[in-house]
Amino acid sequence: MRRSDLLALVGVFLMSCEGVSFAMGPLFRQLYLPRINAWEFPIAIAGWALASCGPILVAALFWRLAGRFSAGWLLHVLLLPCFYALLLAGNWLMLSAVDVPDFDVTMGAPILPAFFCILVITVVYFSALAVKRVSNREPD
Repeated sequence: MRRSDLLALVGVFLMSCEGVSFAMGPLFRQLYLPRINAWEFPIAIAGWALASCGPILVAALFWRLAGRFSAGWLLHVLLLPCFYALLLAGNWLMLSAVDVPDFDVTMGAPILPAFFCILVITVVYFSALAVKRVSNREPD
């Protein structure tokens, strides 16, 4: 297992722990639980997983695939639009399960950890890319 894969696995584990702690917390019980039907709950969980864990898996996949292709830079460029699409799709799924017009009513609680996760992944990913490029450069 590569270090990048191990880092992605740790990230998914940490985001899953955060999701479980949120679901057990008072904010979820007061704001969301009364508004979610039993058949809508898996949709909300899928939206949360897509927005929170999806970027971690996409970053690990793009990192691995970029090393195999000659145009790997294209995957690095497409990373941020993919993150944005995952955030929007997860947001849409979560909002479809909860009877609120937007997350302003709920203070953005479910989508904020996903947004923070995307920020952390972006910093780590592009920092690792910069370190890799500098270390591969031959001295003059």
